[in-house]
Amino acid sequence: MGWKEGLWMVLFVFAWFPVGMLLATTAFDLTETYPQDFGIYNEEWNGLSGFREQTEAQGYETYSIQSSMSVITRYEGDAVLVIMGPVRDFSVDAVLVVFDHLMAGGSILIADDFGTANNSFMLLNTLISQAWGGSSPFPVSGVLSFTGGVLLDLDSYDKSPKLPVITDLRAGLDGGALTQGVNSLHLNWATALSPRSALGLAGIAWTTERTWCETEIEKEDPWPSEGEWNGSLPVVGAIDLGFGGASSETGRIVAVSDPSMFTNDMMGLWPDNARFAANTIRWLSQGNSSLPIVFCEHLLEVPPNSAEFFYGLYLARAFWLSTMPYFSALYPFVTAVGIRKYLPDMKKPEVKAVSEVFMRRGQTYFSERMSYYRREGNYARVVKMIYRKLRRDIMKKNMWTKYDPHQVWELMKYKDPKLKQERFFQTIERIEEISSSPKMKISENEMMDLFFFVRNIESKLINAKR
Repeated sequence: MGWKEGLWMVLFVFAWFPVGMLLATTAFDLTETYPQDFGIYNEEWNGLSGFREQTEAQGYETYSIQSSMSVITRYEGDAVLVIMGPVRDFSVDAVLVVFDHLMAGGSILIADDFGTANNSFMLLNTLISQAWGGSSPFPVSGVLSFTGGVLLDLDSYDKSPKLPVITDLRAGLDGGALTQGVNSLHLNWATALSPRSALGLAGIAWTTERTWCETEIEKEDPWPSEGEWNGSLPVVGAIDLGFGGASSETGRIVAVSDPSMFTNDMMGLWPDNARFAANTIRWLSQGNSSLPIVFCEHLLEVPPNSAEFFYGLYLARAFWLSTMPYFSALYPFVTAVGIRKYLPDMKKPEVKAVSEVFMRRGQTYFSERMSYYRREGNYARVVKMIYRKLRRDIMKKNMWTKYDPHQVWELMKYKDPKLKQERFFQTIERIEEISSSPKMKISENEMMDLFFFVRNIESKLINAKR
């Protein structure tokens, strides 16, 4: 094996390995669950299968992005994008995709806990501010950012200050739609929205005054330190970007400082969390259940030994290359070179007469067509062909310039004395009727009777020895 063959073999394995992994795990049922946190198919306590099922019960269709954020562009703003608990920063092109989605009228639910995506929102904040004409309608810097650290509320919590219970619910720019029917929200190791961001200022759920964000998470005896956020802090914010005057078609954003609110465990224990989740989807979609709800899962901590990891990794690279202006132009050439050796030779085929083809098989064109029409049950064409051949052979045999059934009868009455004149002309008339309408339906028995009638004439007038 040469180096070229080896290279193609390596490329083939790399191209099909993720697909093979996905097919194998599906066919052999090797992975019954999706173990990653906040996975919409994870049915354990830390999954979002309950959130997905509740959303589908509301009449929405749900989808999962395993490869690249650019997939959302195919909806052209007619979708709700859900980004839940990202463990790594967005790429620049992903931020641009999110911005385009918002400007096209799409909406986004972003739930973060320890500010993992803060670096990503720096660019998004700049883009949205520019869309607002360079100045935000809010007296803040930036649209969205998280404080970081673990939220502790000493005055309102469940079993620990790290499990705060939010009861200060306000009607914000959503008009109270998100908190309708909700009395409290239970959080689990949450963070907070920055009060200096637009979504923080437009917060609809706030902690008590005796709250701070502890940055030393492992500290045994936590206490507010200098530089840590403290006081009443927002944990949920909602804005309609059209409020900034960018466009009447711009979308909506809901930011939540704890993705754990939507897990199977938290929604199962606290019905208000589930009610808030349903309200959020309804408000972001503006009550339009025909909009798909798309969960971006490629930013989750997907196990590297899972089929989803490899499939998403390779597919993301393929999407990225195919959507880049310069690389996408090379794709057709790379594909053509790659599959050229497997394509048939483009040499112009040699044209042969039909009769030559059948002669090689030991048959004539006439016999082949006869067999074909009989197989297809088109008996009228069989009659037409044998009668046309009879006429041609008789004219050639007797050197006639014109075929005349009466002349044929004059010859046949001497060759076959048993043949009756009336029957002869009736049969000829029937044959000519069928020949003039080759699509006519006739039975096989009638075709055989006419066939032997013609064969009798051939044997008497054409094939007979003088």
